[in-house]
Amino acid sequence: AANQIEDSLKVVKTEAQWKQQLTPLQFEVTRQAGTERSFTGEYWDNHESGDYNCICCDTELFSSDTKFESGTGWPSFYDVAS
Repeated sequence: AANQIEDSLKVVKTEAQWKQQLTPLQFEVTRQAGTERSFTGEYWDNHESGDYNCICCDTELFSSDTKFESGTGWPSFYDVAS
C-alpha cells in the first residue's frame, strides 16, 4: 500500500525507549493510537510558517502552506508534504 513504510526505513525501539523519548501524551498518540482533546494541542491554533514533522522519526508530514481552519480544534491540512 502507498502509505506503508518500507521495513528498512522504520524506526525500531522498545516501548521503554519510546517512553523515554516521548512525553506521556506523545506516547499515547503515536504509539497507542490515542488522540489529544480538540482545541488543546500545541499546534491547533498555530499560524507560524514552517513544516510539521513526525515526533518519532522526524519525517516531514505537512507544510504550514497547506494548513487551513477546519473548525475541528486540530491542525488540518489539505495536502501532505512532497
